[in-house]
Amino acid sequence: MPRPTRSKQSAVPPPVPAPEPEPSGIPGIPEMLVIGTGLVLLLTLLYALQAFGSPFIIAGAILFLLYPLRGFPVAKNIMVLATALFLLWLFATIDEILSPFVLSLVLAYLLHPVVTRLENTWRIPRWSSAVFIILISIAVLIVLIVLGLPHIIGQFEGILQAIGTISTQFVEWVLDGRFIKALQKYGISADQLRTMLTNSIAPRVEDILKGILKGTFGIVSGLQVIVSGIVNIIIIPFLTFFLLKDFPLVRHRIKMLVPRKRRAQSVQFYHRVDEILGRYIRGTTIIAIIDGVTVTIGLWIIGIQYPLVLGILSGFLFFVPYFGFITILCVSAFVASLSMGSISLPVISTVSFLGVLHIIENYVLTPRIIGNKIGLHPVLLIFSLFIFGYFLGFIGLLIAIPAAAIIIVSVKEWEMNRKKELTTDAAEEKEEA
Repeated sequence: MPRPTRSKQSAVPPPVPAPEPEPSGIPGIPEMLVIGTGLVLLLTLLYALQAFGSPFIIAGAILFLLYPLRGFPVAKNIMVLATALFLLWLFATIDEILSPFVLSLVLAYLLHPVVTRLENTWRIPRWSSAVFIILISIAVLIVLIVLGLPHIIGQFEGILQAIGTISTQFVEWVLDGRFIKALQKYGISADQLRTMLTNSIAPRVEDILKGILKGTFGIVSGLQVIVSGIVNIIIIPFLTFFLLKDFPLVRHRIKMLVPRKRRAQSVQFYHRVDEILGRYIRGTTIIAIIDGVTVTIGLWIIGIQYPLVLGILSGFLFFVPYFGFITILCVSAFVASLSMGSISLPVISTVSFLGVLHIIENYVLTPRIIGNKIGLHPVLLIFSLFIFGYFLGFIGLLIAIPAAAIIIVSVKEWEMNRKKELTTDAAEEKEEA
């Protein structure tokens, strides 16, 4: 019995939904109204940074209002700018709260290679290596504070008291030497020169020296306040331990925050910056410690007063190229003029010792420890010191070199990406032709 045949129905494909139109980059009138409102709120946020408004509320309103329109470049730029301004305000407001976290992060960054070396070479667990390194660092710091801080304070006060004597002896040395006889031939009397030196030059030299010393050792007093704070003494070692223990995990988490499309490029950029910063910060710290110890021992052997303070000052100023060496050279020469009965011998010995040490550090230690990874032209280096020092003071001088190096790496990375894009576009045009 034949089976009933079913009528074949023609297979009709399901309707394909039309793709949603992508933002053309030019918003319409409703979007322009929303973006205009975002601009008004952004201006209000700028005003609230100095008034009594709440940047939390205004920044949240900007993001909430413009997030649906994030495909439009204007709305996206407003959101980025508002977020950047809000973060600047937030960091400036809670800088005291962030200080132990930032210091712990810097310490973890400096000690990370040591912990990694112990973990890979000696097969010591990372948490044990971190505990060992932190305990050793705390013990060294306590010994230095207990043994060295009273001498540092005493010698520093002695230098401040002796600055007036230094300027006075300098004036007498100029007036009693052949220099005054040479000036008398040109009609300049000893009384006029004495008045000019006593009333004009000597006070300014004294103010400059006191300003340099007080400004530099203000960092020491600031560190002393930090160390004396019970909360920071307790929390900084713990934060450093956890950051050291989980440093690879922290880097991985930060990498995962970067969008997948830019992750490989961002990781490559991070490795370049990490190589430059790691070599510079760790290498400069090692050479600065060597410089401070060597200057202290050398000036003590020569017989110069206050060698411990001058050694610490030289170690701090080593982070400031050119100007740091000139400053410690001038300060040490003035202090040396008080150390012995004769002025020329201690000054010449001090200047010669510091000059030879500077040559050894720059042409022997620096290439071996730091290398030539920074790659800053001397003109650009000095320009960076002036700019960062003008806006951030002494701290700006300390961070000028690594900050300028990061900027240079960013510019070079942008140039490489731009060249790749131009090469790719040129190749595609040749294929189409």
